Amino acid sequence: MLSENGNFVKVAALSEVADGKPRAVRVEGHSIALFQHEGAVYATDNQCPHMGYPLVRGRVRKGVLSCDWHGWSYDMEGGGCFTGGCDDLATFPVEVRDGDIYIDVANGGKKRDDAHFLLLKEGLLSHDSWTLSKAIAIMLARGVSEDETLEIMVKHMVRHISTSEGGGGSLSMMMNGLKVAHMYEPEDRLIPLMMSATGAAGTLGDRPDRQPLPPPIDWEKLENWIRVFTADKEWEGIEKCLITARQLGGHDEKIIPLFFQCAVESFFLNHSDNLIHLSHLAELQAQFGWELTGELVCSLGAKILGQGRGRPGELHREAIQKLGEIDHIFDELPQGTSAESAADYDEDKFSAALVSGDLDEVFDAVTEMLTAGVPINTLATTMVMTAGDRMARTPVNMSPGWWDLQEEMELGYTVRKVLRYGGTKVAAKALYHAAWRFFNNRWLNIRHQPITASRASTTPIELDEDAAITEILDGIESVRIQEIGRRTREYLNAGGSAERLMAEMGLCILKDDRGDNLLSSINIVSEEWKTCESHPARNQLIVGLARWATDIRRNAGNDSAVQTAHRFARGETATELYE
Repeated sequence: MLSENGNFVKVAALSEVADGKPRAVRVEGHSIALFQHEGAVYATDNQCPHMGYPLVRGRVRKGVLSCDWHGWSYDMEGGGCFTGGCDDLATFPVEVRDGDIYIDVANGGKKRDDAHFLLLKEGLLSHDSWTLSKAIAIMLARGVSEDETLEIMVKHMVRHISTSEGGGGSLSMMMNGLKVAHMYEPEDRLIPLMMSATGAAGTLGDRPDRQPLPPPIDWEKLENWIRVFTADKEWEGIEKCLITARQLGGHDEKIIPLFFQCAVESFFLNHSDNLIHLSHLAELQAQFGWELTGELVCSLGAKILGQGRGRPGELHREAIQKLGEIDHIFDELPQGTSAESAADYDEDKFSAALVSGDLDEVFDAVTEMLTAGVPINTLATTMVMTAGDRMARTPVNMSPGWWDLQEEMELGYTVRKVLRYGGTKVAAKALYHAAWRFFNNRWLNIRHQPITASRASTTPIELDEDAAITEILDGIESVRIQEIGRRTREYLNAGGSAERLMAEMGLCILKDDRGDNLLSSINIVSEEWKTCESHPARNQLIVGLARWATDIRRNAGNDSAVQTAHRFARGETATELYE
């Protein structure tokens, strides 16, 4: 019986599609697969919803169509996917008229209007970057706002971290991914957004509801108990107090500052990651609000402060003792967050002390600068620039200590956030935690040099900016570590655009590396290069990033994942490669 639907179009003769010999046809720009199987004719999208392989190269058995690449299987008639949770196959109505095959493209297609939401959920649960890339690309292409997409990711991460162990590293990856994504135009954001989603991903567990403590309770009691449980390494007690504080109401604004007050206690001296993770937690809460993040703030904040701590070694105990001896100075520090340096500040002297390898010299230098009134932001700048300069010059013929140097830089950068969320006294204590990281890196074989000396070339250099950037990116991709620093330095000294280089270098790095440390460094270098606009050593941040990214380059396939995702989102097919 012939259909009266005017949307049917002739696509092939029945004789051209034999049983076991499917054929691909192109209809309205789409590649359609035609099958004759067990006396019936079927029409499906020729692109496998998983990774885009042409389904005419697949297998058909009892109405089940299987892709030959990864083995995903589909119901040929209804399109239902047996392998994935929501990657159903587009199928189309078919009629055979007078020996010809007609299909109705307009009334066929996708089976689930919410498939992209289900796909994102599947990716977040499976931790699969390919699925996450595809889901995010499709959602943005279909008009789902980036804010709505991020809110789904945050909701998932809140529940995942709240019902699992740890989570600080996952939170950091998510927040750094969001920041790096917003360095780029929307069409270039997919890799960092995918990495951000990977940070949010994980299984969802369950646990009993945490009930607040019964009255009479007030904030003063809860604050004291949180400090006690922090010292005693009892994270569940901290969480109970935080939940109670939120239930009381009126104390939310005190919670984040209290976290930082606890995190700079001397017994956390070997756990400086706490400051990094708490700064990301503070930023998450500020961006998404208490309603969305409250459970995570209470859970992760408690886990960070109440974590187990090993017995301190001899030098660690000595450092803790020194901090106890100078505790009185913190109440005497001037309040404020001015970034203007004291007129007599000797930055090179402070930088040299940081890398001296002598604990007394390191801590005494911080104390001297604080009591002299040098602003905390100024000292943070010196730490960041010292770390960046060391990264730009560290030998690579043996262990270069990239991760240790990156943590020096990140802790200096984090001091600024501690100042923002915790105030002057807390940020001053955080400086010693950052300085301790420099002291711990005394094993690195990097000769100190003044960071205030001009790095600009005195000889004019003609620059072909396009060619120079191409050479730098090629050096990163081909792992030419011995020359990448020199090429990057020459480009910057010749007046090349640092902003353009950082943007293109970031995409080059991320397309083949999933390391959250590099993601963090791209963000830090970008922000600190702007913050320290007048500093003579700021180009060393970019040189150091280029050298590190080159030396630890991994072929992780991010670019393949996002290119496939963009293709799906645009409705394009991979089948053109095979047809």
